[in-house]
Amino acid sequence: MKRKLLIIFITLAVILICLVLYPFRNAHRNKTVDETRTVYVKDTKDGAVLYRNGTPFFIKGVGGRNYLAELEKIGGNTIRIYDTTDIRNTLDEALKYNLAVIVDIPLYRFQTAHNPYRHKENVQLLKKSVEDLVKKYKDHPALLFWNLGNELQYPTIIEKNKIAENFSDLKRIASQLVNRRSFIKTFNELVDFIHEEDPNHPVSTSIATHYFWKRVLSIHLFSPDLDLIGYNIFAPPKKINFDLQRLSKIIDLMPCYISEWGIEGPWAQERTLWGAPIEQTSTKKAEQYRSNYQTFIEDYDKLLGGAVFFWGQKQEVTHTWFNIFDEKGRKSETYYELEHIWKNSKTQSDFPLRIKYMLVNEKGARNNIFFKPNELVNAKIFLENNRDSTLQFNWEIFEEEWNYPGGGVAHQRPKQIFDCFEENRNDTVISFKTPKIEGPYRIFAYVYDQEGNFVTTNTPFYILNPDE
Repeated sequence: MKRKLLIIFITLAVILICLVLYPFRNAHRNKTVDETRTVYVKDTKDGAVLYRNGTPFFIKGVGGRNYLAELEKIGGNTIRIYDTTDIRNTLDEALKYNLAVIVDIPLYRFQTAHNPYRHKENVQLLKKSVEDLVKKYKDHPALLFWNLGNELQYPTIIEKNKIAENFSDLKRIASQLVNRRSFIKTFNELVDFIHEEDPNHPVSTSIATHYFWKRVLSIHLFSPDLDLIGYNIFAPPKKINFDLQRLSKIIDLMPCYISEWGIEGPWAQERTLWGAPIEQTSTKKAEQYRSNYQTFIEDYDKLLGGAVFFWGQKQEVTHTWFNIFDEKGRKSETYYELEHIWKNSKTQSDFPLRIKYMLVNEKGARNNIFFKPNELVNAKIFLENNRDSTLQFNWEIFEEEWNYPGGGVAHQRPKQIFDCFEENRNDTVISFKTPKIEGPYRIFAYVYDQEGNFVTTNTPFYILNPDE
């Protein structure tokens, strides 16, 4: 009991000392803003405002570097790029469409067990790469600001349970402290370098919601020279709002933007008995994008905008989960929903194509669908609109992982199963023979119109061989 009380006392003392020093470390935040800079953040009576070329600039952004003409057309103004591959062409292309660019600067992933920031050679290489990047592109007119690390594993103040676990092992505790100090020291030196080399563009970082309030507090206490902070948020942020409200009572929160926002990810979804996440229809996703935007963006006075995820096509558990476009550039309903959002329309988009759900042998995904190998079954999709004779349909079946540990992400498209469909796939109803090999699978349906739009849905199922 005495040891636990001592642990609590030490933890509270560390936090109290940091909070006492906080006003002194953040005194510069109240200084007059240099309004001759190309991009800067300024506190006003209505909250924080991002200025670009002397004009207020609210981020209507996307994560991704493709389909820039389409982005400009629907009122978007910013792209966020996650790596510096082909950055010159990306910046030039963005400028062509009057788009600003948030440039992520990749960092080594911080880990307490194997910390790359404790090795001088790693730190020197990182600093050299950041120096070269900033010097080369700091004057590009499309640049909005630098984002130093995505979903940064910023070290938090040591948690009580970790102190308790290692209290008798002073060497291990000392190592943890050195680990944290080595990362924070390097991170702050990079922030200072960018500010000195490129005073015209702010410096941000972005974090996910894991250990959210502890990470936000630690960043404010130990890296106060950041200009703003990005939050990657995919679920309705009631807890996030609560945490920010609590923190605002003890610290002056930095201006922020939603560095990634969108629909709930696979990690937050209901799952089948074998661990397959159940994916919403593309129509349901469009509704969720609008609802989440209103929740994320509209009620926070320090918010500078946000970047929707994902502007393009990528594999993340499935090849349809986050994608606003398909692999051929056809547009989902979310594309039109974003146009209504960014152009301040209060109505839902008038997308001509909507899908309700899929049944496989009259069962939905939540029914945990099992089949035998080589079993003849049928699948059917239901549209909200009357079927148009010009619509095109397609069906596909893919293998799937057994599970996604910890809600993890599978980035490789799995093997497609061919020769299982019994008839033409251009219909709302299809018959197919189930795969021969036992394991998890997923059937996808797509509907295309003649205007380059699509809707899609899918259903996981499992092949169980009773003879094995």
